Amino acid sequence: MAVDVRSQACSYLRAGKVTVFAATGRDDNDRPLAVRAHMQGQSGRYFVRRNYDGRWLCSCETGEADCPHVAAVQLVTGHDGPASRTGESR
Repeated sequence: MAVDVRSQACSYLRAGKVTVFAATGRDDNDRPLAVRAHMQGQSGRYFVRRNYDGRWLCSCETGEADCPHVAAVQLVTGHDGPASRTGESR
């Protein structure tokens, strides 16, 4: 049985596997515009970034909507994503 993106992202956070090493600029909700992070995932170390254009990328190349690494960094930085609770606004 596959673990859903939210469960996996929360698991990474609980285990302390997410490190944000750069967060620059601020949007209207005081969230960083650009983010650089790394984390230890189940199959290795991954690098996650958010560009100033709002695009999220991960070295696992899964894709933003299905990537638990991106979802974990989004939770840490206050950005909405697949791990955000339904109806939760930031």
